[in-house]
Amino acid sequence: MIGYIMLSRDIIEWEWYHSPNVFRLYIHLLLKANFKPKKWQGQVIKRGELITSIGHLSSELMITNQSIRTALSKLESSGYIILRPTNRYTLISLVNYDNLQTFTSKSNKNNSTQLTSRQQSNNKQLTTTKERDKVNKVNKEKIEERRENFKKQVFENSQYDLKILNSFYNYWSEFNSNKSKMRCEKDGFFNVQKRLERWGANERVKNVKGGGNFTESNR
Repeated sequence: MIGYIMLSRDIIEWEWYHSPNVFRLYIHLLLKANFKPKKWQGQVIKRGELITSIGHLSSELMITNQSIRTALSKLESSGYIILRPTNRYTLISLVNYDNLQTFTSKSNKNNSTQLTSRQQSNNKQLTTTKERDKVNKVNKEKIEERRENFKKQVFENSQYDLKILNSFYNYWSEFNSNKSKMRCEKDGFFNVQKRLERWGANERVKNVKGGGNFTESNR
């Protein structure tokens, strides 16, 4: 197997960073997940998904079956993976895989007067307007897909009032200035369930007090 995965340094602040089995399993799943869609026995396994089993993961990581089940349960309940078990195998989908494994530069373009021939040579891949348009179109399609996936994750939590779900989704799905990221993607790891729980609690406090807007500082 060749290639690599991207791993943010923010992971040291991840809730499962100090849980050896959960951390090892999650990194293993990142390494094993499809980087692009592939066919397997007549079905398409999408990017960010993999086919495996408890026994197979146990053998690969040299962890007991029960420890694998426990680690999978923790990752699923905290919103990092989705499990779809069958009689023969388990399909695992990594939530926010595109966000975790897509590089987006944080640097802004300098003024045209600061551009030099050396900088231009380092950006040969963006030599034509047509190429830039293609890149922008692909990026727009990707973020729209991510936004739709995020919406599904939010509205799966039907235990919350629809008003709370709508306000939560509208706030966290807001795009940045160049529409390359949503507000929820600013952090390396965004747990929908935990953020919703905190959001709902703050909404209840706000209603009791009779006013006030929920802002970023209330997270």
